[in-house]
Amino acid sequence: MKTTMALKPLAFALAALMAVAAQAGQPNHHPQPAPTTASATTLDGQTNHGNVVTNEKTKNNASANDSYNNISGVANGNVLSGDNNQGKNDVAIVSGDADFVFASAGAAQSNTGNKVLNSATKNNASLNDSGNHASGIIQLNSEAGTSNQGSSSVALASGNGSSGAATVTGVQDVSGNLTLNLSSGHGWSTKPVVNNASVNNSMNFSSGISNSNVLSGSGNQGQNNVAVTRF
Repeated sequence: MKTTMALKPLAFALAALMAVAAQAGQPNHHPQPAPTTASATTLDGQTNHGNVVTNEKTKNNASANDSYNNISGVANGNVLSGDNNQGKNDVAIVSGDADFVFASAGAAQSNTGNKVLNSATKNNASLNDSGNHASGIIQLNSEAGTSNQGSSSVALASGNGSSGAATVTGVQDVSGNLTLNLSSGHGWSTKPVVNNASVNNSMNFSSGISNSNVLSGSGNQGQNNVAVTRF
């Protein structure tokens, strides 16, 4: 009886050790955390359709002069003068510690079925002394006239994860438009239609990405798209 009682604690100890060893030998079934994502999306469009415009001795001036100098970051600007012009700026930025970061920007422009009659009209669009000594992403649109469209889109994705992506899609459609440019007056006093677009002393000594659209006249489209990813 005493021998049997003395062996029982030893048997319990051996059984406990065997159980611990068996547990240690089994694979780890703890669930792994699901991958994390972070995203930013912008989708936008412009439609210019079915307009009728008559300009007689009209002057349209759009200027971005001495602007956007010595700046940093993301800067977009639209300067419009005239009739039925459209300008838009889209920015999608995502930054985080997710496993996957994604930024996308989509832009579409449609300019159809417009009728424009210009008689001795002057359209001036200028970008002078602007966007100098700037850093980052600088986008400027200057439009003068009728039914012009300017668009700027930026998609930035930045993260510390294992993957990332940035996409930009752009679509432009110009169709079925009618534009008549007529002079006025007779003989030596005739005044023609004048369209001027100028970029002077701009985007100098800049770092990063600099884009500009300078449009003058009728039915023009300009689009700037930028996609950047870092992970």
